[in-house]
This record gives sequence, structure tokens and C-alpha cells, in this order.
Amino acid sequence: MVGRLNGTWALLLALVAGNCLYASIIGTPKAEFQQTYSLNPNGRVVIQNLYGDVRITAWDRDEVLVQAIKKSRDPRQLEDARIVVDSSNELLSIRTQYAGADAEHPASVEYRITVPRTANLENVRLVNGGLSISGLAGSIKASSVNGSIRAERLGGQVDLSTVNGHLDADFNRVSRSNSISLSSVNGPINLSIPSGAGVQLFAHNLSGGIDSDFGHVWRASGGHRLRTTVNRGGAQIHLNNVNGGISIRGSLNRRIVS
Repeated sequence: MVGRLNGTWALLLALVAGNCLYASIIGTPKAEFQQTYSLNPNGRVVIQNLYGDVRITAWDRDEVLVQAIKKSRDPRQLEDARIVVDSSNELLSIRTQYAGADAEHPASVEYRITVPRTANLENVRLVNGGLSISGLAGSIKASSVNGSIRAERLGGQVDLSTVNGHLDADFNRVSRSNSISLSSVNGPINLSIPSGAGVQLFAHNLSGGIDSDFGHVWRASGGHRLRTTVNRGGAQIHLNNVNGGISIRGSLNRRIVS
């Protein structure tokens, strides 16, 4: 009888161990991070991430909420990906630092960051990951190597670039004193601005076309070009692409800022 009970317990333990092993195989080990930092309304934010998407949204608070999830096939590599934050009232720097640089499958880090609406994204640099930005009125300088960029409801000076991925930029406000620069190598560029905005448009596409609600597109030896003044001019907008189309649209429901 005792032998039968021991055999039953051994079988149950084997099944439990097997289930735990199976969960570790089909599940993705992860670790979460969340912290809030004080930042002036017009403070600067710097972000660097090697693997993983970054989403940035705005709110009406003088602080930054940083949420992150680290994921890896190997749970031991979660500790190799360090989230390093340097903060002051004027500048907040967020970066992912890897201890095991030679790891075959390093941990990815996905960020969800909420910043003051008028904060300035001084430098956002991604290598393998997409970028999403929404609702910011401050200036933005951001780039991604392998990943798309989607920025919406913008209102400040903007410089966005990507190598491999879509680039979509939507403005609900355009100031005549601001400049906007959008560039891509392998991926389409889509720009939306208020129809009544005063802008100067400059677009060049080496291998793809240009479709615009404004001005006249012509073909030269170096590709398609567009140069036009809209509503007596104002903000300077430059779009450059190599492989992928350029689309420029005017929206009647956008706010015009002089």
C-alpha cells in the first residue's frame, strides 16, 4: 500500500514538474518597471533603446511616468538589460543598458512613457523597435533604424527619421515659426497638416512618387520634387525619401496657429 502511495506521489510530482517546464517554454519571462519623476513643463527628455517599442503620450502634469516591460526567452537575460534613468527638474534621461553584449537573444524592453504636454523630446533614438508619439506640443527629435514611427496630434518643431519603416506624422497645429523635417530610406512618408496653415513645402523622392494636396510635383534627373508656398508661407517643411512614396494631405479640421 505504501509502495502504491509513493508511486502515486512520484507520478503527481512528475506531472507538476512537467507542467512547470512546459509553462516556462511557452511563456515569455518578463519583468516590469514603473516609476514617476518630476519634470518642468518645458523640460527635456532623452530616450535610447536598442530592442523594443517605445510609446510616448502627453498629460497635463509636471512629471514623467515611466513604465517598462523587459522580455526575454532566457529569464537570466532579464537582469542583463538595465533601465537607467537620470533625472532632474530640467532633464530626464532614459536608456537601456546591456551587460551581456554578446547575447544571442538579448532581452527586449518596451516603454510606455507619459510626459508633460509641452515637454521637449530632445533626442529619442531607437535601433530595433517602433516609436509612437501622441499629443505633444513641444519640440521633437526622434529616429529609428528598424521600426516605424507614428506621431499624431503634434504642435511643435519636429525632426523625425527612419531607415526601415513607415513614417506617419499628423499635426493639429502648425506655427509659422517652426520647422518640420521628415526623412526615410526604405518606407513611405505620410504627412497631414491643417489645410489653412501657412507653410513652405520642400519634398524630394529619389525612387518613389509624391502625392500632394498642395503645389505641383515635377520629375527631374534626381527623382520627383515638390516646392511650393501655401497660404503666403510660414513654417518650413522638408520631406526626403529614397525608396517609398511621399503623401502630403491637408485636413480642414485642424487648428491654425500663427
